[in-house]
Amino acid sequence: MGTLENSQPLPSKRGGKNPAALPPSLVPVLTPPQTAITSDVRVRRAVIFVLGSLLLVVNAYFGTYAYVVAQAMLWTQTSLPRGPVVMLFALVMGNLLTIQTTRLLSRRKAGRGPALSQQELVLLYAMLCMGTCAGGFGLVQQLINQMVGPFHADFATSSSKFKELIWPNVPTWLAPRDPGVLNGFFRGNSTLYDPVVLSAWLVPVLAWSAFFFAIFWTLLCATTLMRRSWVEEERLTFPLVLLPLEMTERGGDSPFWKNRLMWAGFLIAGLLESLNFLNFLFPVIPSLPIKPGMPGNEIGTLFTTRPMNAMGRLTLAFYPFAIGIGYLLALDVSFSCWFLYLMSKASLVFCAAAGLSDGGAGPANRAPFLREQSVGAFLGIAFFSAWAARRTLARAWEEMKRPTGYDQNELMPYRLAILGGGVGLLAMCAFLIAIGFSVLMAAIFVFLYVCIALTLARIVSEAGAGWAWAPPWSPAAFTGDAIGINQLSGRQITALLGYTTFMSDMRDNPMPQQMQAMKIGQGTELPPRAFLAPIVWASALGILCAFWAHLDLYYVFGAATAKVRPALSNNATSAARSAVTMITTPTFQDLPGLGAVGAGALLAVGLSLARQLLPWWPLHPLGYALATTTSMEYMWCPFLIAWIAKRVTLKYGGIKAYRAALPFFLGLILGDYVVPALWGLFGLATNSQQYMSFPH
Repeated sequence: MGTLENSQPLPSKRGGKNPAALPPSLVPVLTPPQTAITSDVRVRRAVIFVLGSLLLVVNAYFGTYAYVVAQAMLWTQTSLPRGPVVMLFALVMGNLLTIQTTRLLSRRKAGRGPALSQQELVLLYAMLCMGTCAGGFGLVQQLINQMVGPFHADFATSSSKFKELIWPNVPTWLAPRDPGVLNGFFRGNSTLYDPVVLSAWLVPVLAWSAFFFAIFWTLLCATTLMRRSWVEEERLTFPLVLLPLEMTERGGDSPFWKNRLMWAGFLIAGLLESLNFLNFLFPVIPSLPIKPGMPGNEIGTLFTTRPMNAMGRLTLAFYPFAIGIGYLLALDVSFSCWFLYLMSKASLVFCAAAGLSDGGAGPANRAPFLREQSVGAFLGIAFFSAWAARRTLARAWEEMKRPTGYDQNELMPYRLAILGGGVGLLAMCAFLIAIGFSVLMAAIFVFLYVCIALTLARIVSEAGAGWAWAPPWSPAAFTGDAIGINQLSGRQITALLGYTTFMSDMRDNPMPQQMQAMKIGQGTELPPRAFLAPIVWASALGILCAFWAHLDLYYVFGAATAKVRPALSNNATSAARSAVTMITTPTFQDLPGLGAVGAGALLAVGLSLARQLLPWWPLHPLGYALATTTSMEYMWCPFLIAWIAKRVTLKYGGIKAYRAALPFFLGLILGDYVVPALWGLFGLATNSQQYMSFPH
């Protein structure tokens, strides 16, 4: 076990790495890329695809049930995806049993038999990450309700105006409209497997699946182009890969599973969460205020008068997994996250006291423009990341024109990445135009979406984040405000605000997980090319499995009943209502907001340059980006606790003490993931709702 502490994002100006300070499992990433799978790497492709496909089906169904019905945990959304980690835990436990059985039967200490190797385990983990992204809140999970909500008789009332303003603007192939089909979906006690129901959903599901696959493919091409810069040249820290690497070392037959501190962290996290699960089932049992909203955790409610109440919500949280993740981060990263978040709250109070903001949503009097700064920060970091990778990108362009084999160790050939990425971008734009976008709208929307995905991947690869949100000014809202809603037709508004707003939630964006897979592969001596086919297959199958799992469960339990998570049923018509509002009362182009975006981009670039040129500079640009999103609302307190713990440990115990304590914090993460999943299994077995361990 070791530390990621000495890793720096820009080694050309701030110094290189100290391999001795890295975990043993990450030391190989400092060596030149492998030209082929080394002799000790044992990957059985048939096992990967067959077992991976079965796991994707199980992952989709149980993950959907655990969140939608049992309501015991988020299977998706977290930066270190909960579902795949839980599935990896189960795989490793089964693997250990297989290894021990093989040794017992063969009467010798060596030998693995049919057990999975570490390389096979991480390939399966990467596939599960893709499938989990597909079923996430920003993809299938929210879309499935919103695509049919306006057409259900219970919602399409005379007061909603859906029939007059939404129905004529939605292509017939985009969503089923048959009343009988929709009644079963929203009311439950029905079945998906009626031929009439299946035929009604077939075309819409395939159309949306093609669009989602275009997103996955386009971002996979972008991952190929950025991998060398981030993994080998800038050497980003990738803190979240440490847990899966330690879990799978030697197929699970490693010291990690024998470490008492790791199991101490696991048990503490599990017991804390279990106490709250028991309190949910038996209120006489006391609870612990781990989450926002629990007694004593809402600080913001203490301030009821201006200007202090302008800060809005300020809440405490003590998630064990988030404290564990914060401990993995470099001190300047974790410091920047919580410090800049608190400064953003202070800026709200200052602007209210100075009369620069009235707390409303007017076009100009809404300083400090945090929503707009957030978009600017994401754009600035995306631009700076591309600039830092300019030599790699230039070499990729030359390789596309005149192949030399320079890209043989990449996820895919550079020619395929550039041309394939271009085709993916065109496919995304073509779908949006087909549902009602203009060419300009599609170009703005896709450009912003890809830039945000790139920055999210950078955030997860360097700052962990725990729960990485996109800017609150979503691609759909930004596109409308940049052009002016008053300039758009009813069909364009319906397509933009009625059928793409779900994409504003990018916590399950696939690019961060694609990039994590590249780093994990390097740490296990797997070349990037070994991941291409499994990831592509998992993306396609995972999307279809996500649609199937949600549809199957909704036809049983009902998407608009008390048996499913309220946030999903309540969102069924939210997008359509927004579209109706904008059709009837359109807004104008938001020039002040666009100016604030530019200011945010300049500030993010300035922070990036300061960090590159000034070794003593304490603030990280990724902390600025995270501070302007919802991420730090839930994570600032755990990151502060982790920052204090790590700083004290390093100051008084040095690097040796930090390394010794690291298994405990990895155990906090693992216990906070696995134990709620077991409660989810209990909910599945008893057909009962459970306590939601995260986020609120």
